[in-house]
Amino acid sequence: MQNLEKYIQLLGEAQSTTLINFFNEIENDAYNKSKVLEVQLTTLKHPLKIRCIRADMQSFINTFIDPYLEKKPFIQNANFVIDAGANIGYTAVLYANWWPNATIVSIEADKENYALTIENTKNYPNVKVKHAALWSKESRLKIEAGQEDGFVVKEVGDENVLDENATIGISVDAILEEFNASTIDFLKMNIEGSEKAVFETNYKNWLPKTTSMLIELHDGKQAGCAKAVFSTTNQYDFAVAETANYGVLFCKEKIYREWYADWYKTEIYNPRIDKQRFPAFYLDNEHN
Repeated sequence: MQNLEKYIQLLGEAQSTTLINFFNEIENDAYNKSKVLEVQLTTLKHPLKIRCIRADMQSFINTFIDPYLEKKPFIQNANFVIDAGANIGYTAVLYANWWPNATIVSIEADKENYALTIENTKNYPNVKVKHAALWSKESRLKIEAGQEDGFVVKEVGDENVLDENATIGISVDAILEEFNASTIDFLKMNIEGSEKAVFETNYKNWLPKTTSMLIELHDGKQAGCAKAVFSTTNQYDFAVAETANYGVLFCKEKIYREWYADWYKTEIYNPRIDKQRFPAFYLDNEHN
């Protein structure tokens, strides 16, 4: 098992052994949603539940063991956070521990994942969970394809939709209105291709009010996702702060560049640069 040291650091030896054995069952093709393990991480205030399925295992690893996102110093003191594509609530729990005073709105389309998100976040009163899918407007949607770690949704008209495949689309503006929020400090979006719809229309109110965003792109599931996201964000003052396997991290350019200037001067320029060759710090005027 890779990162054994990280497991022990987060869980202790006894829990690490139990969880790794649990994961080995899954790796050997076990699939049992009714088999649930509860674990307590040293970095979290409350325990988490995980089902004996590959999607939950991967979500745990991606969030805590080999995290796709770590807390960034240029995202400070968040007050309002949207977690679109909650899966089973691990990211919402992570954000609740990072920003205990923030309101975190967590959105999940699948009923079973939504139920486990409720369970995993029940001890965090600042997490508000909605059974819905983020979309460009309020609409009827159906889950058309996917698996437990990611479902593709499609807008539907009056046709009948099986209850287990039905959900509703909710817009970012509707979320802001419901929670009486004027700005979004952090928006995480992992919505399996629906980012195309969200960034193509009805973005002119909420996007300028957003400070930072982690957007996962799914061009393999929906053609034109990256084009929609980048062409829309390019209309506003965002910088790409980081790229990774699991998304693009955007931040308001002024905030990111001011942080970067301070970081570079403190961590790189002052301790490591030959001042005789390079007497001027090229970002000295960044705050002017």
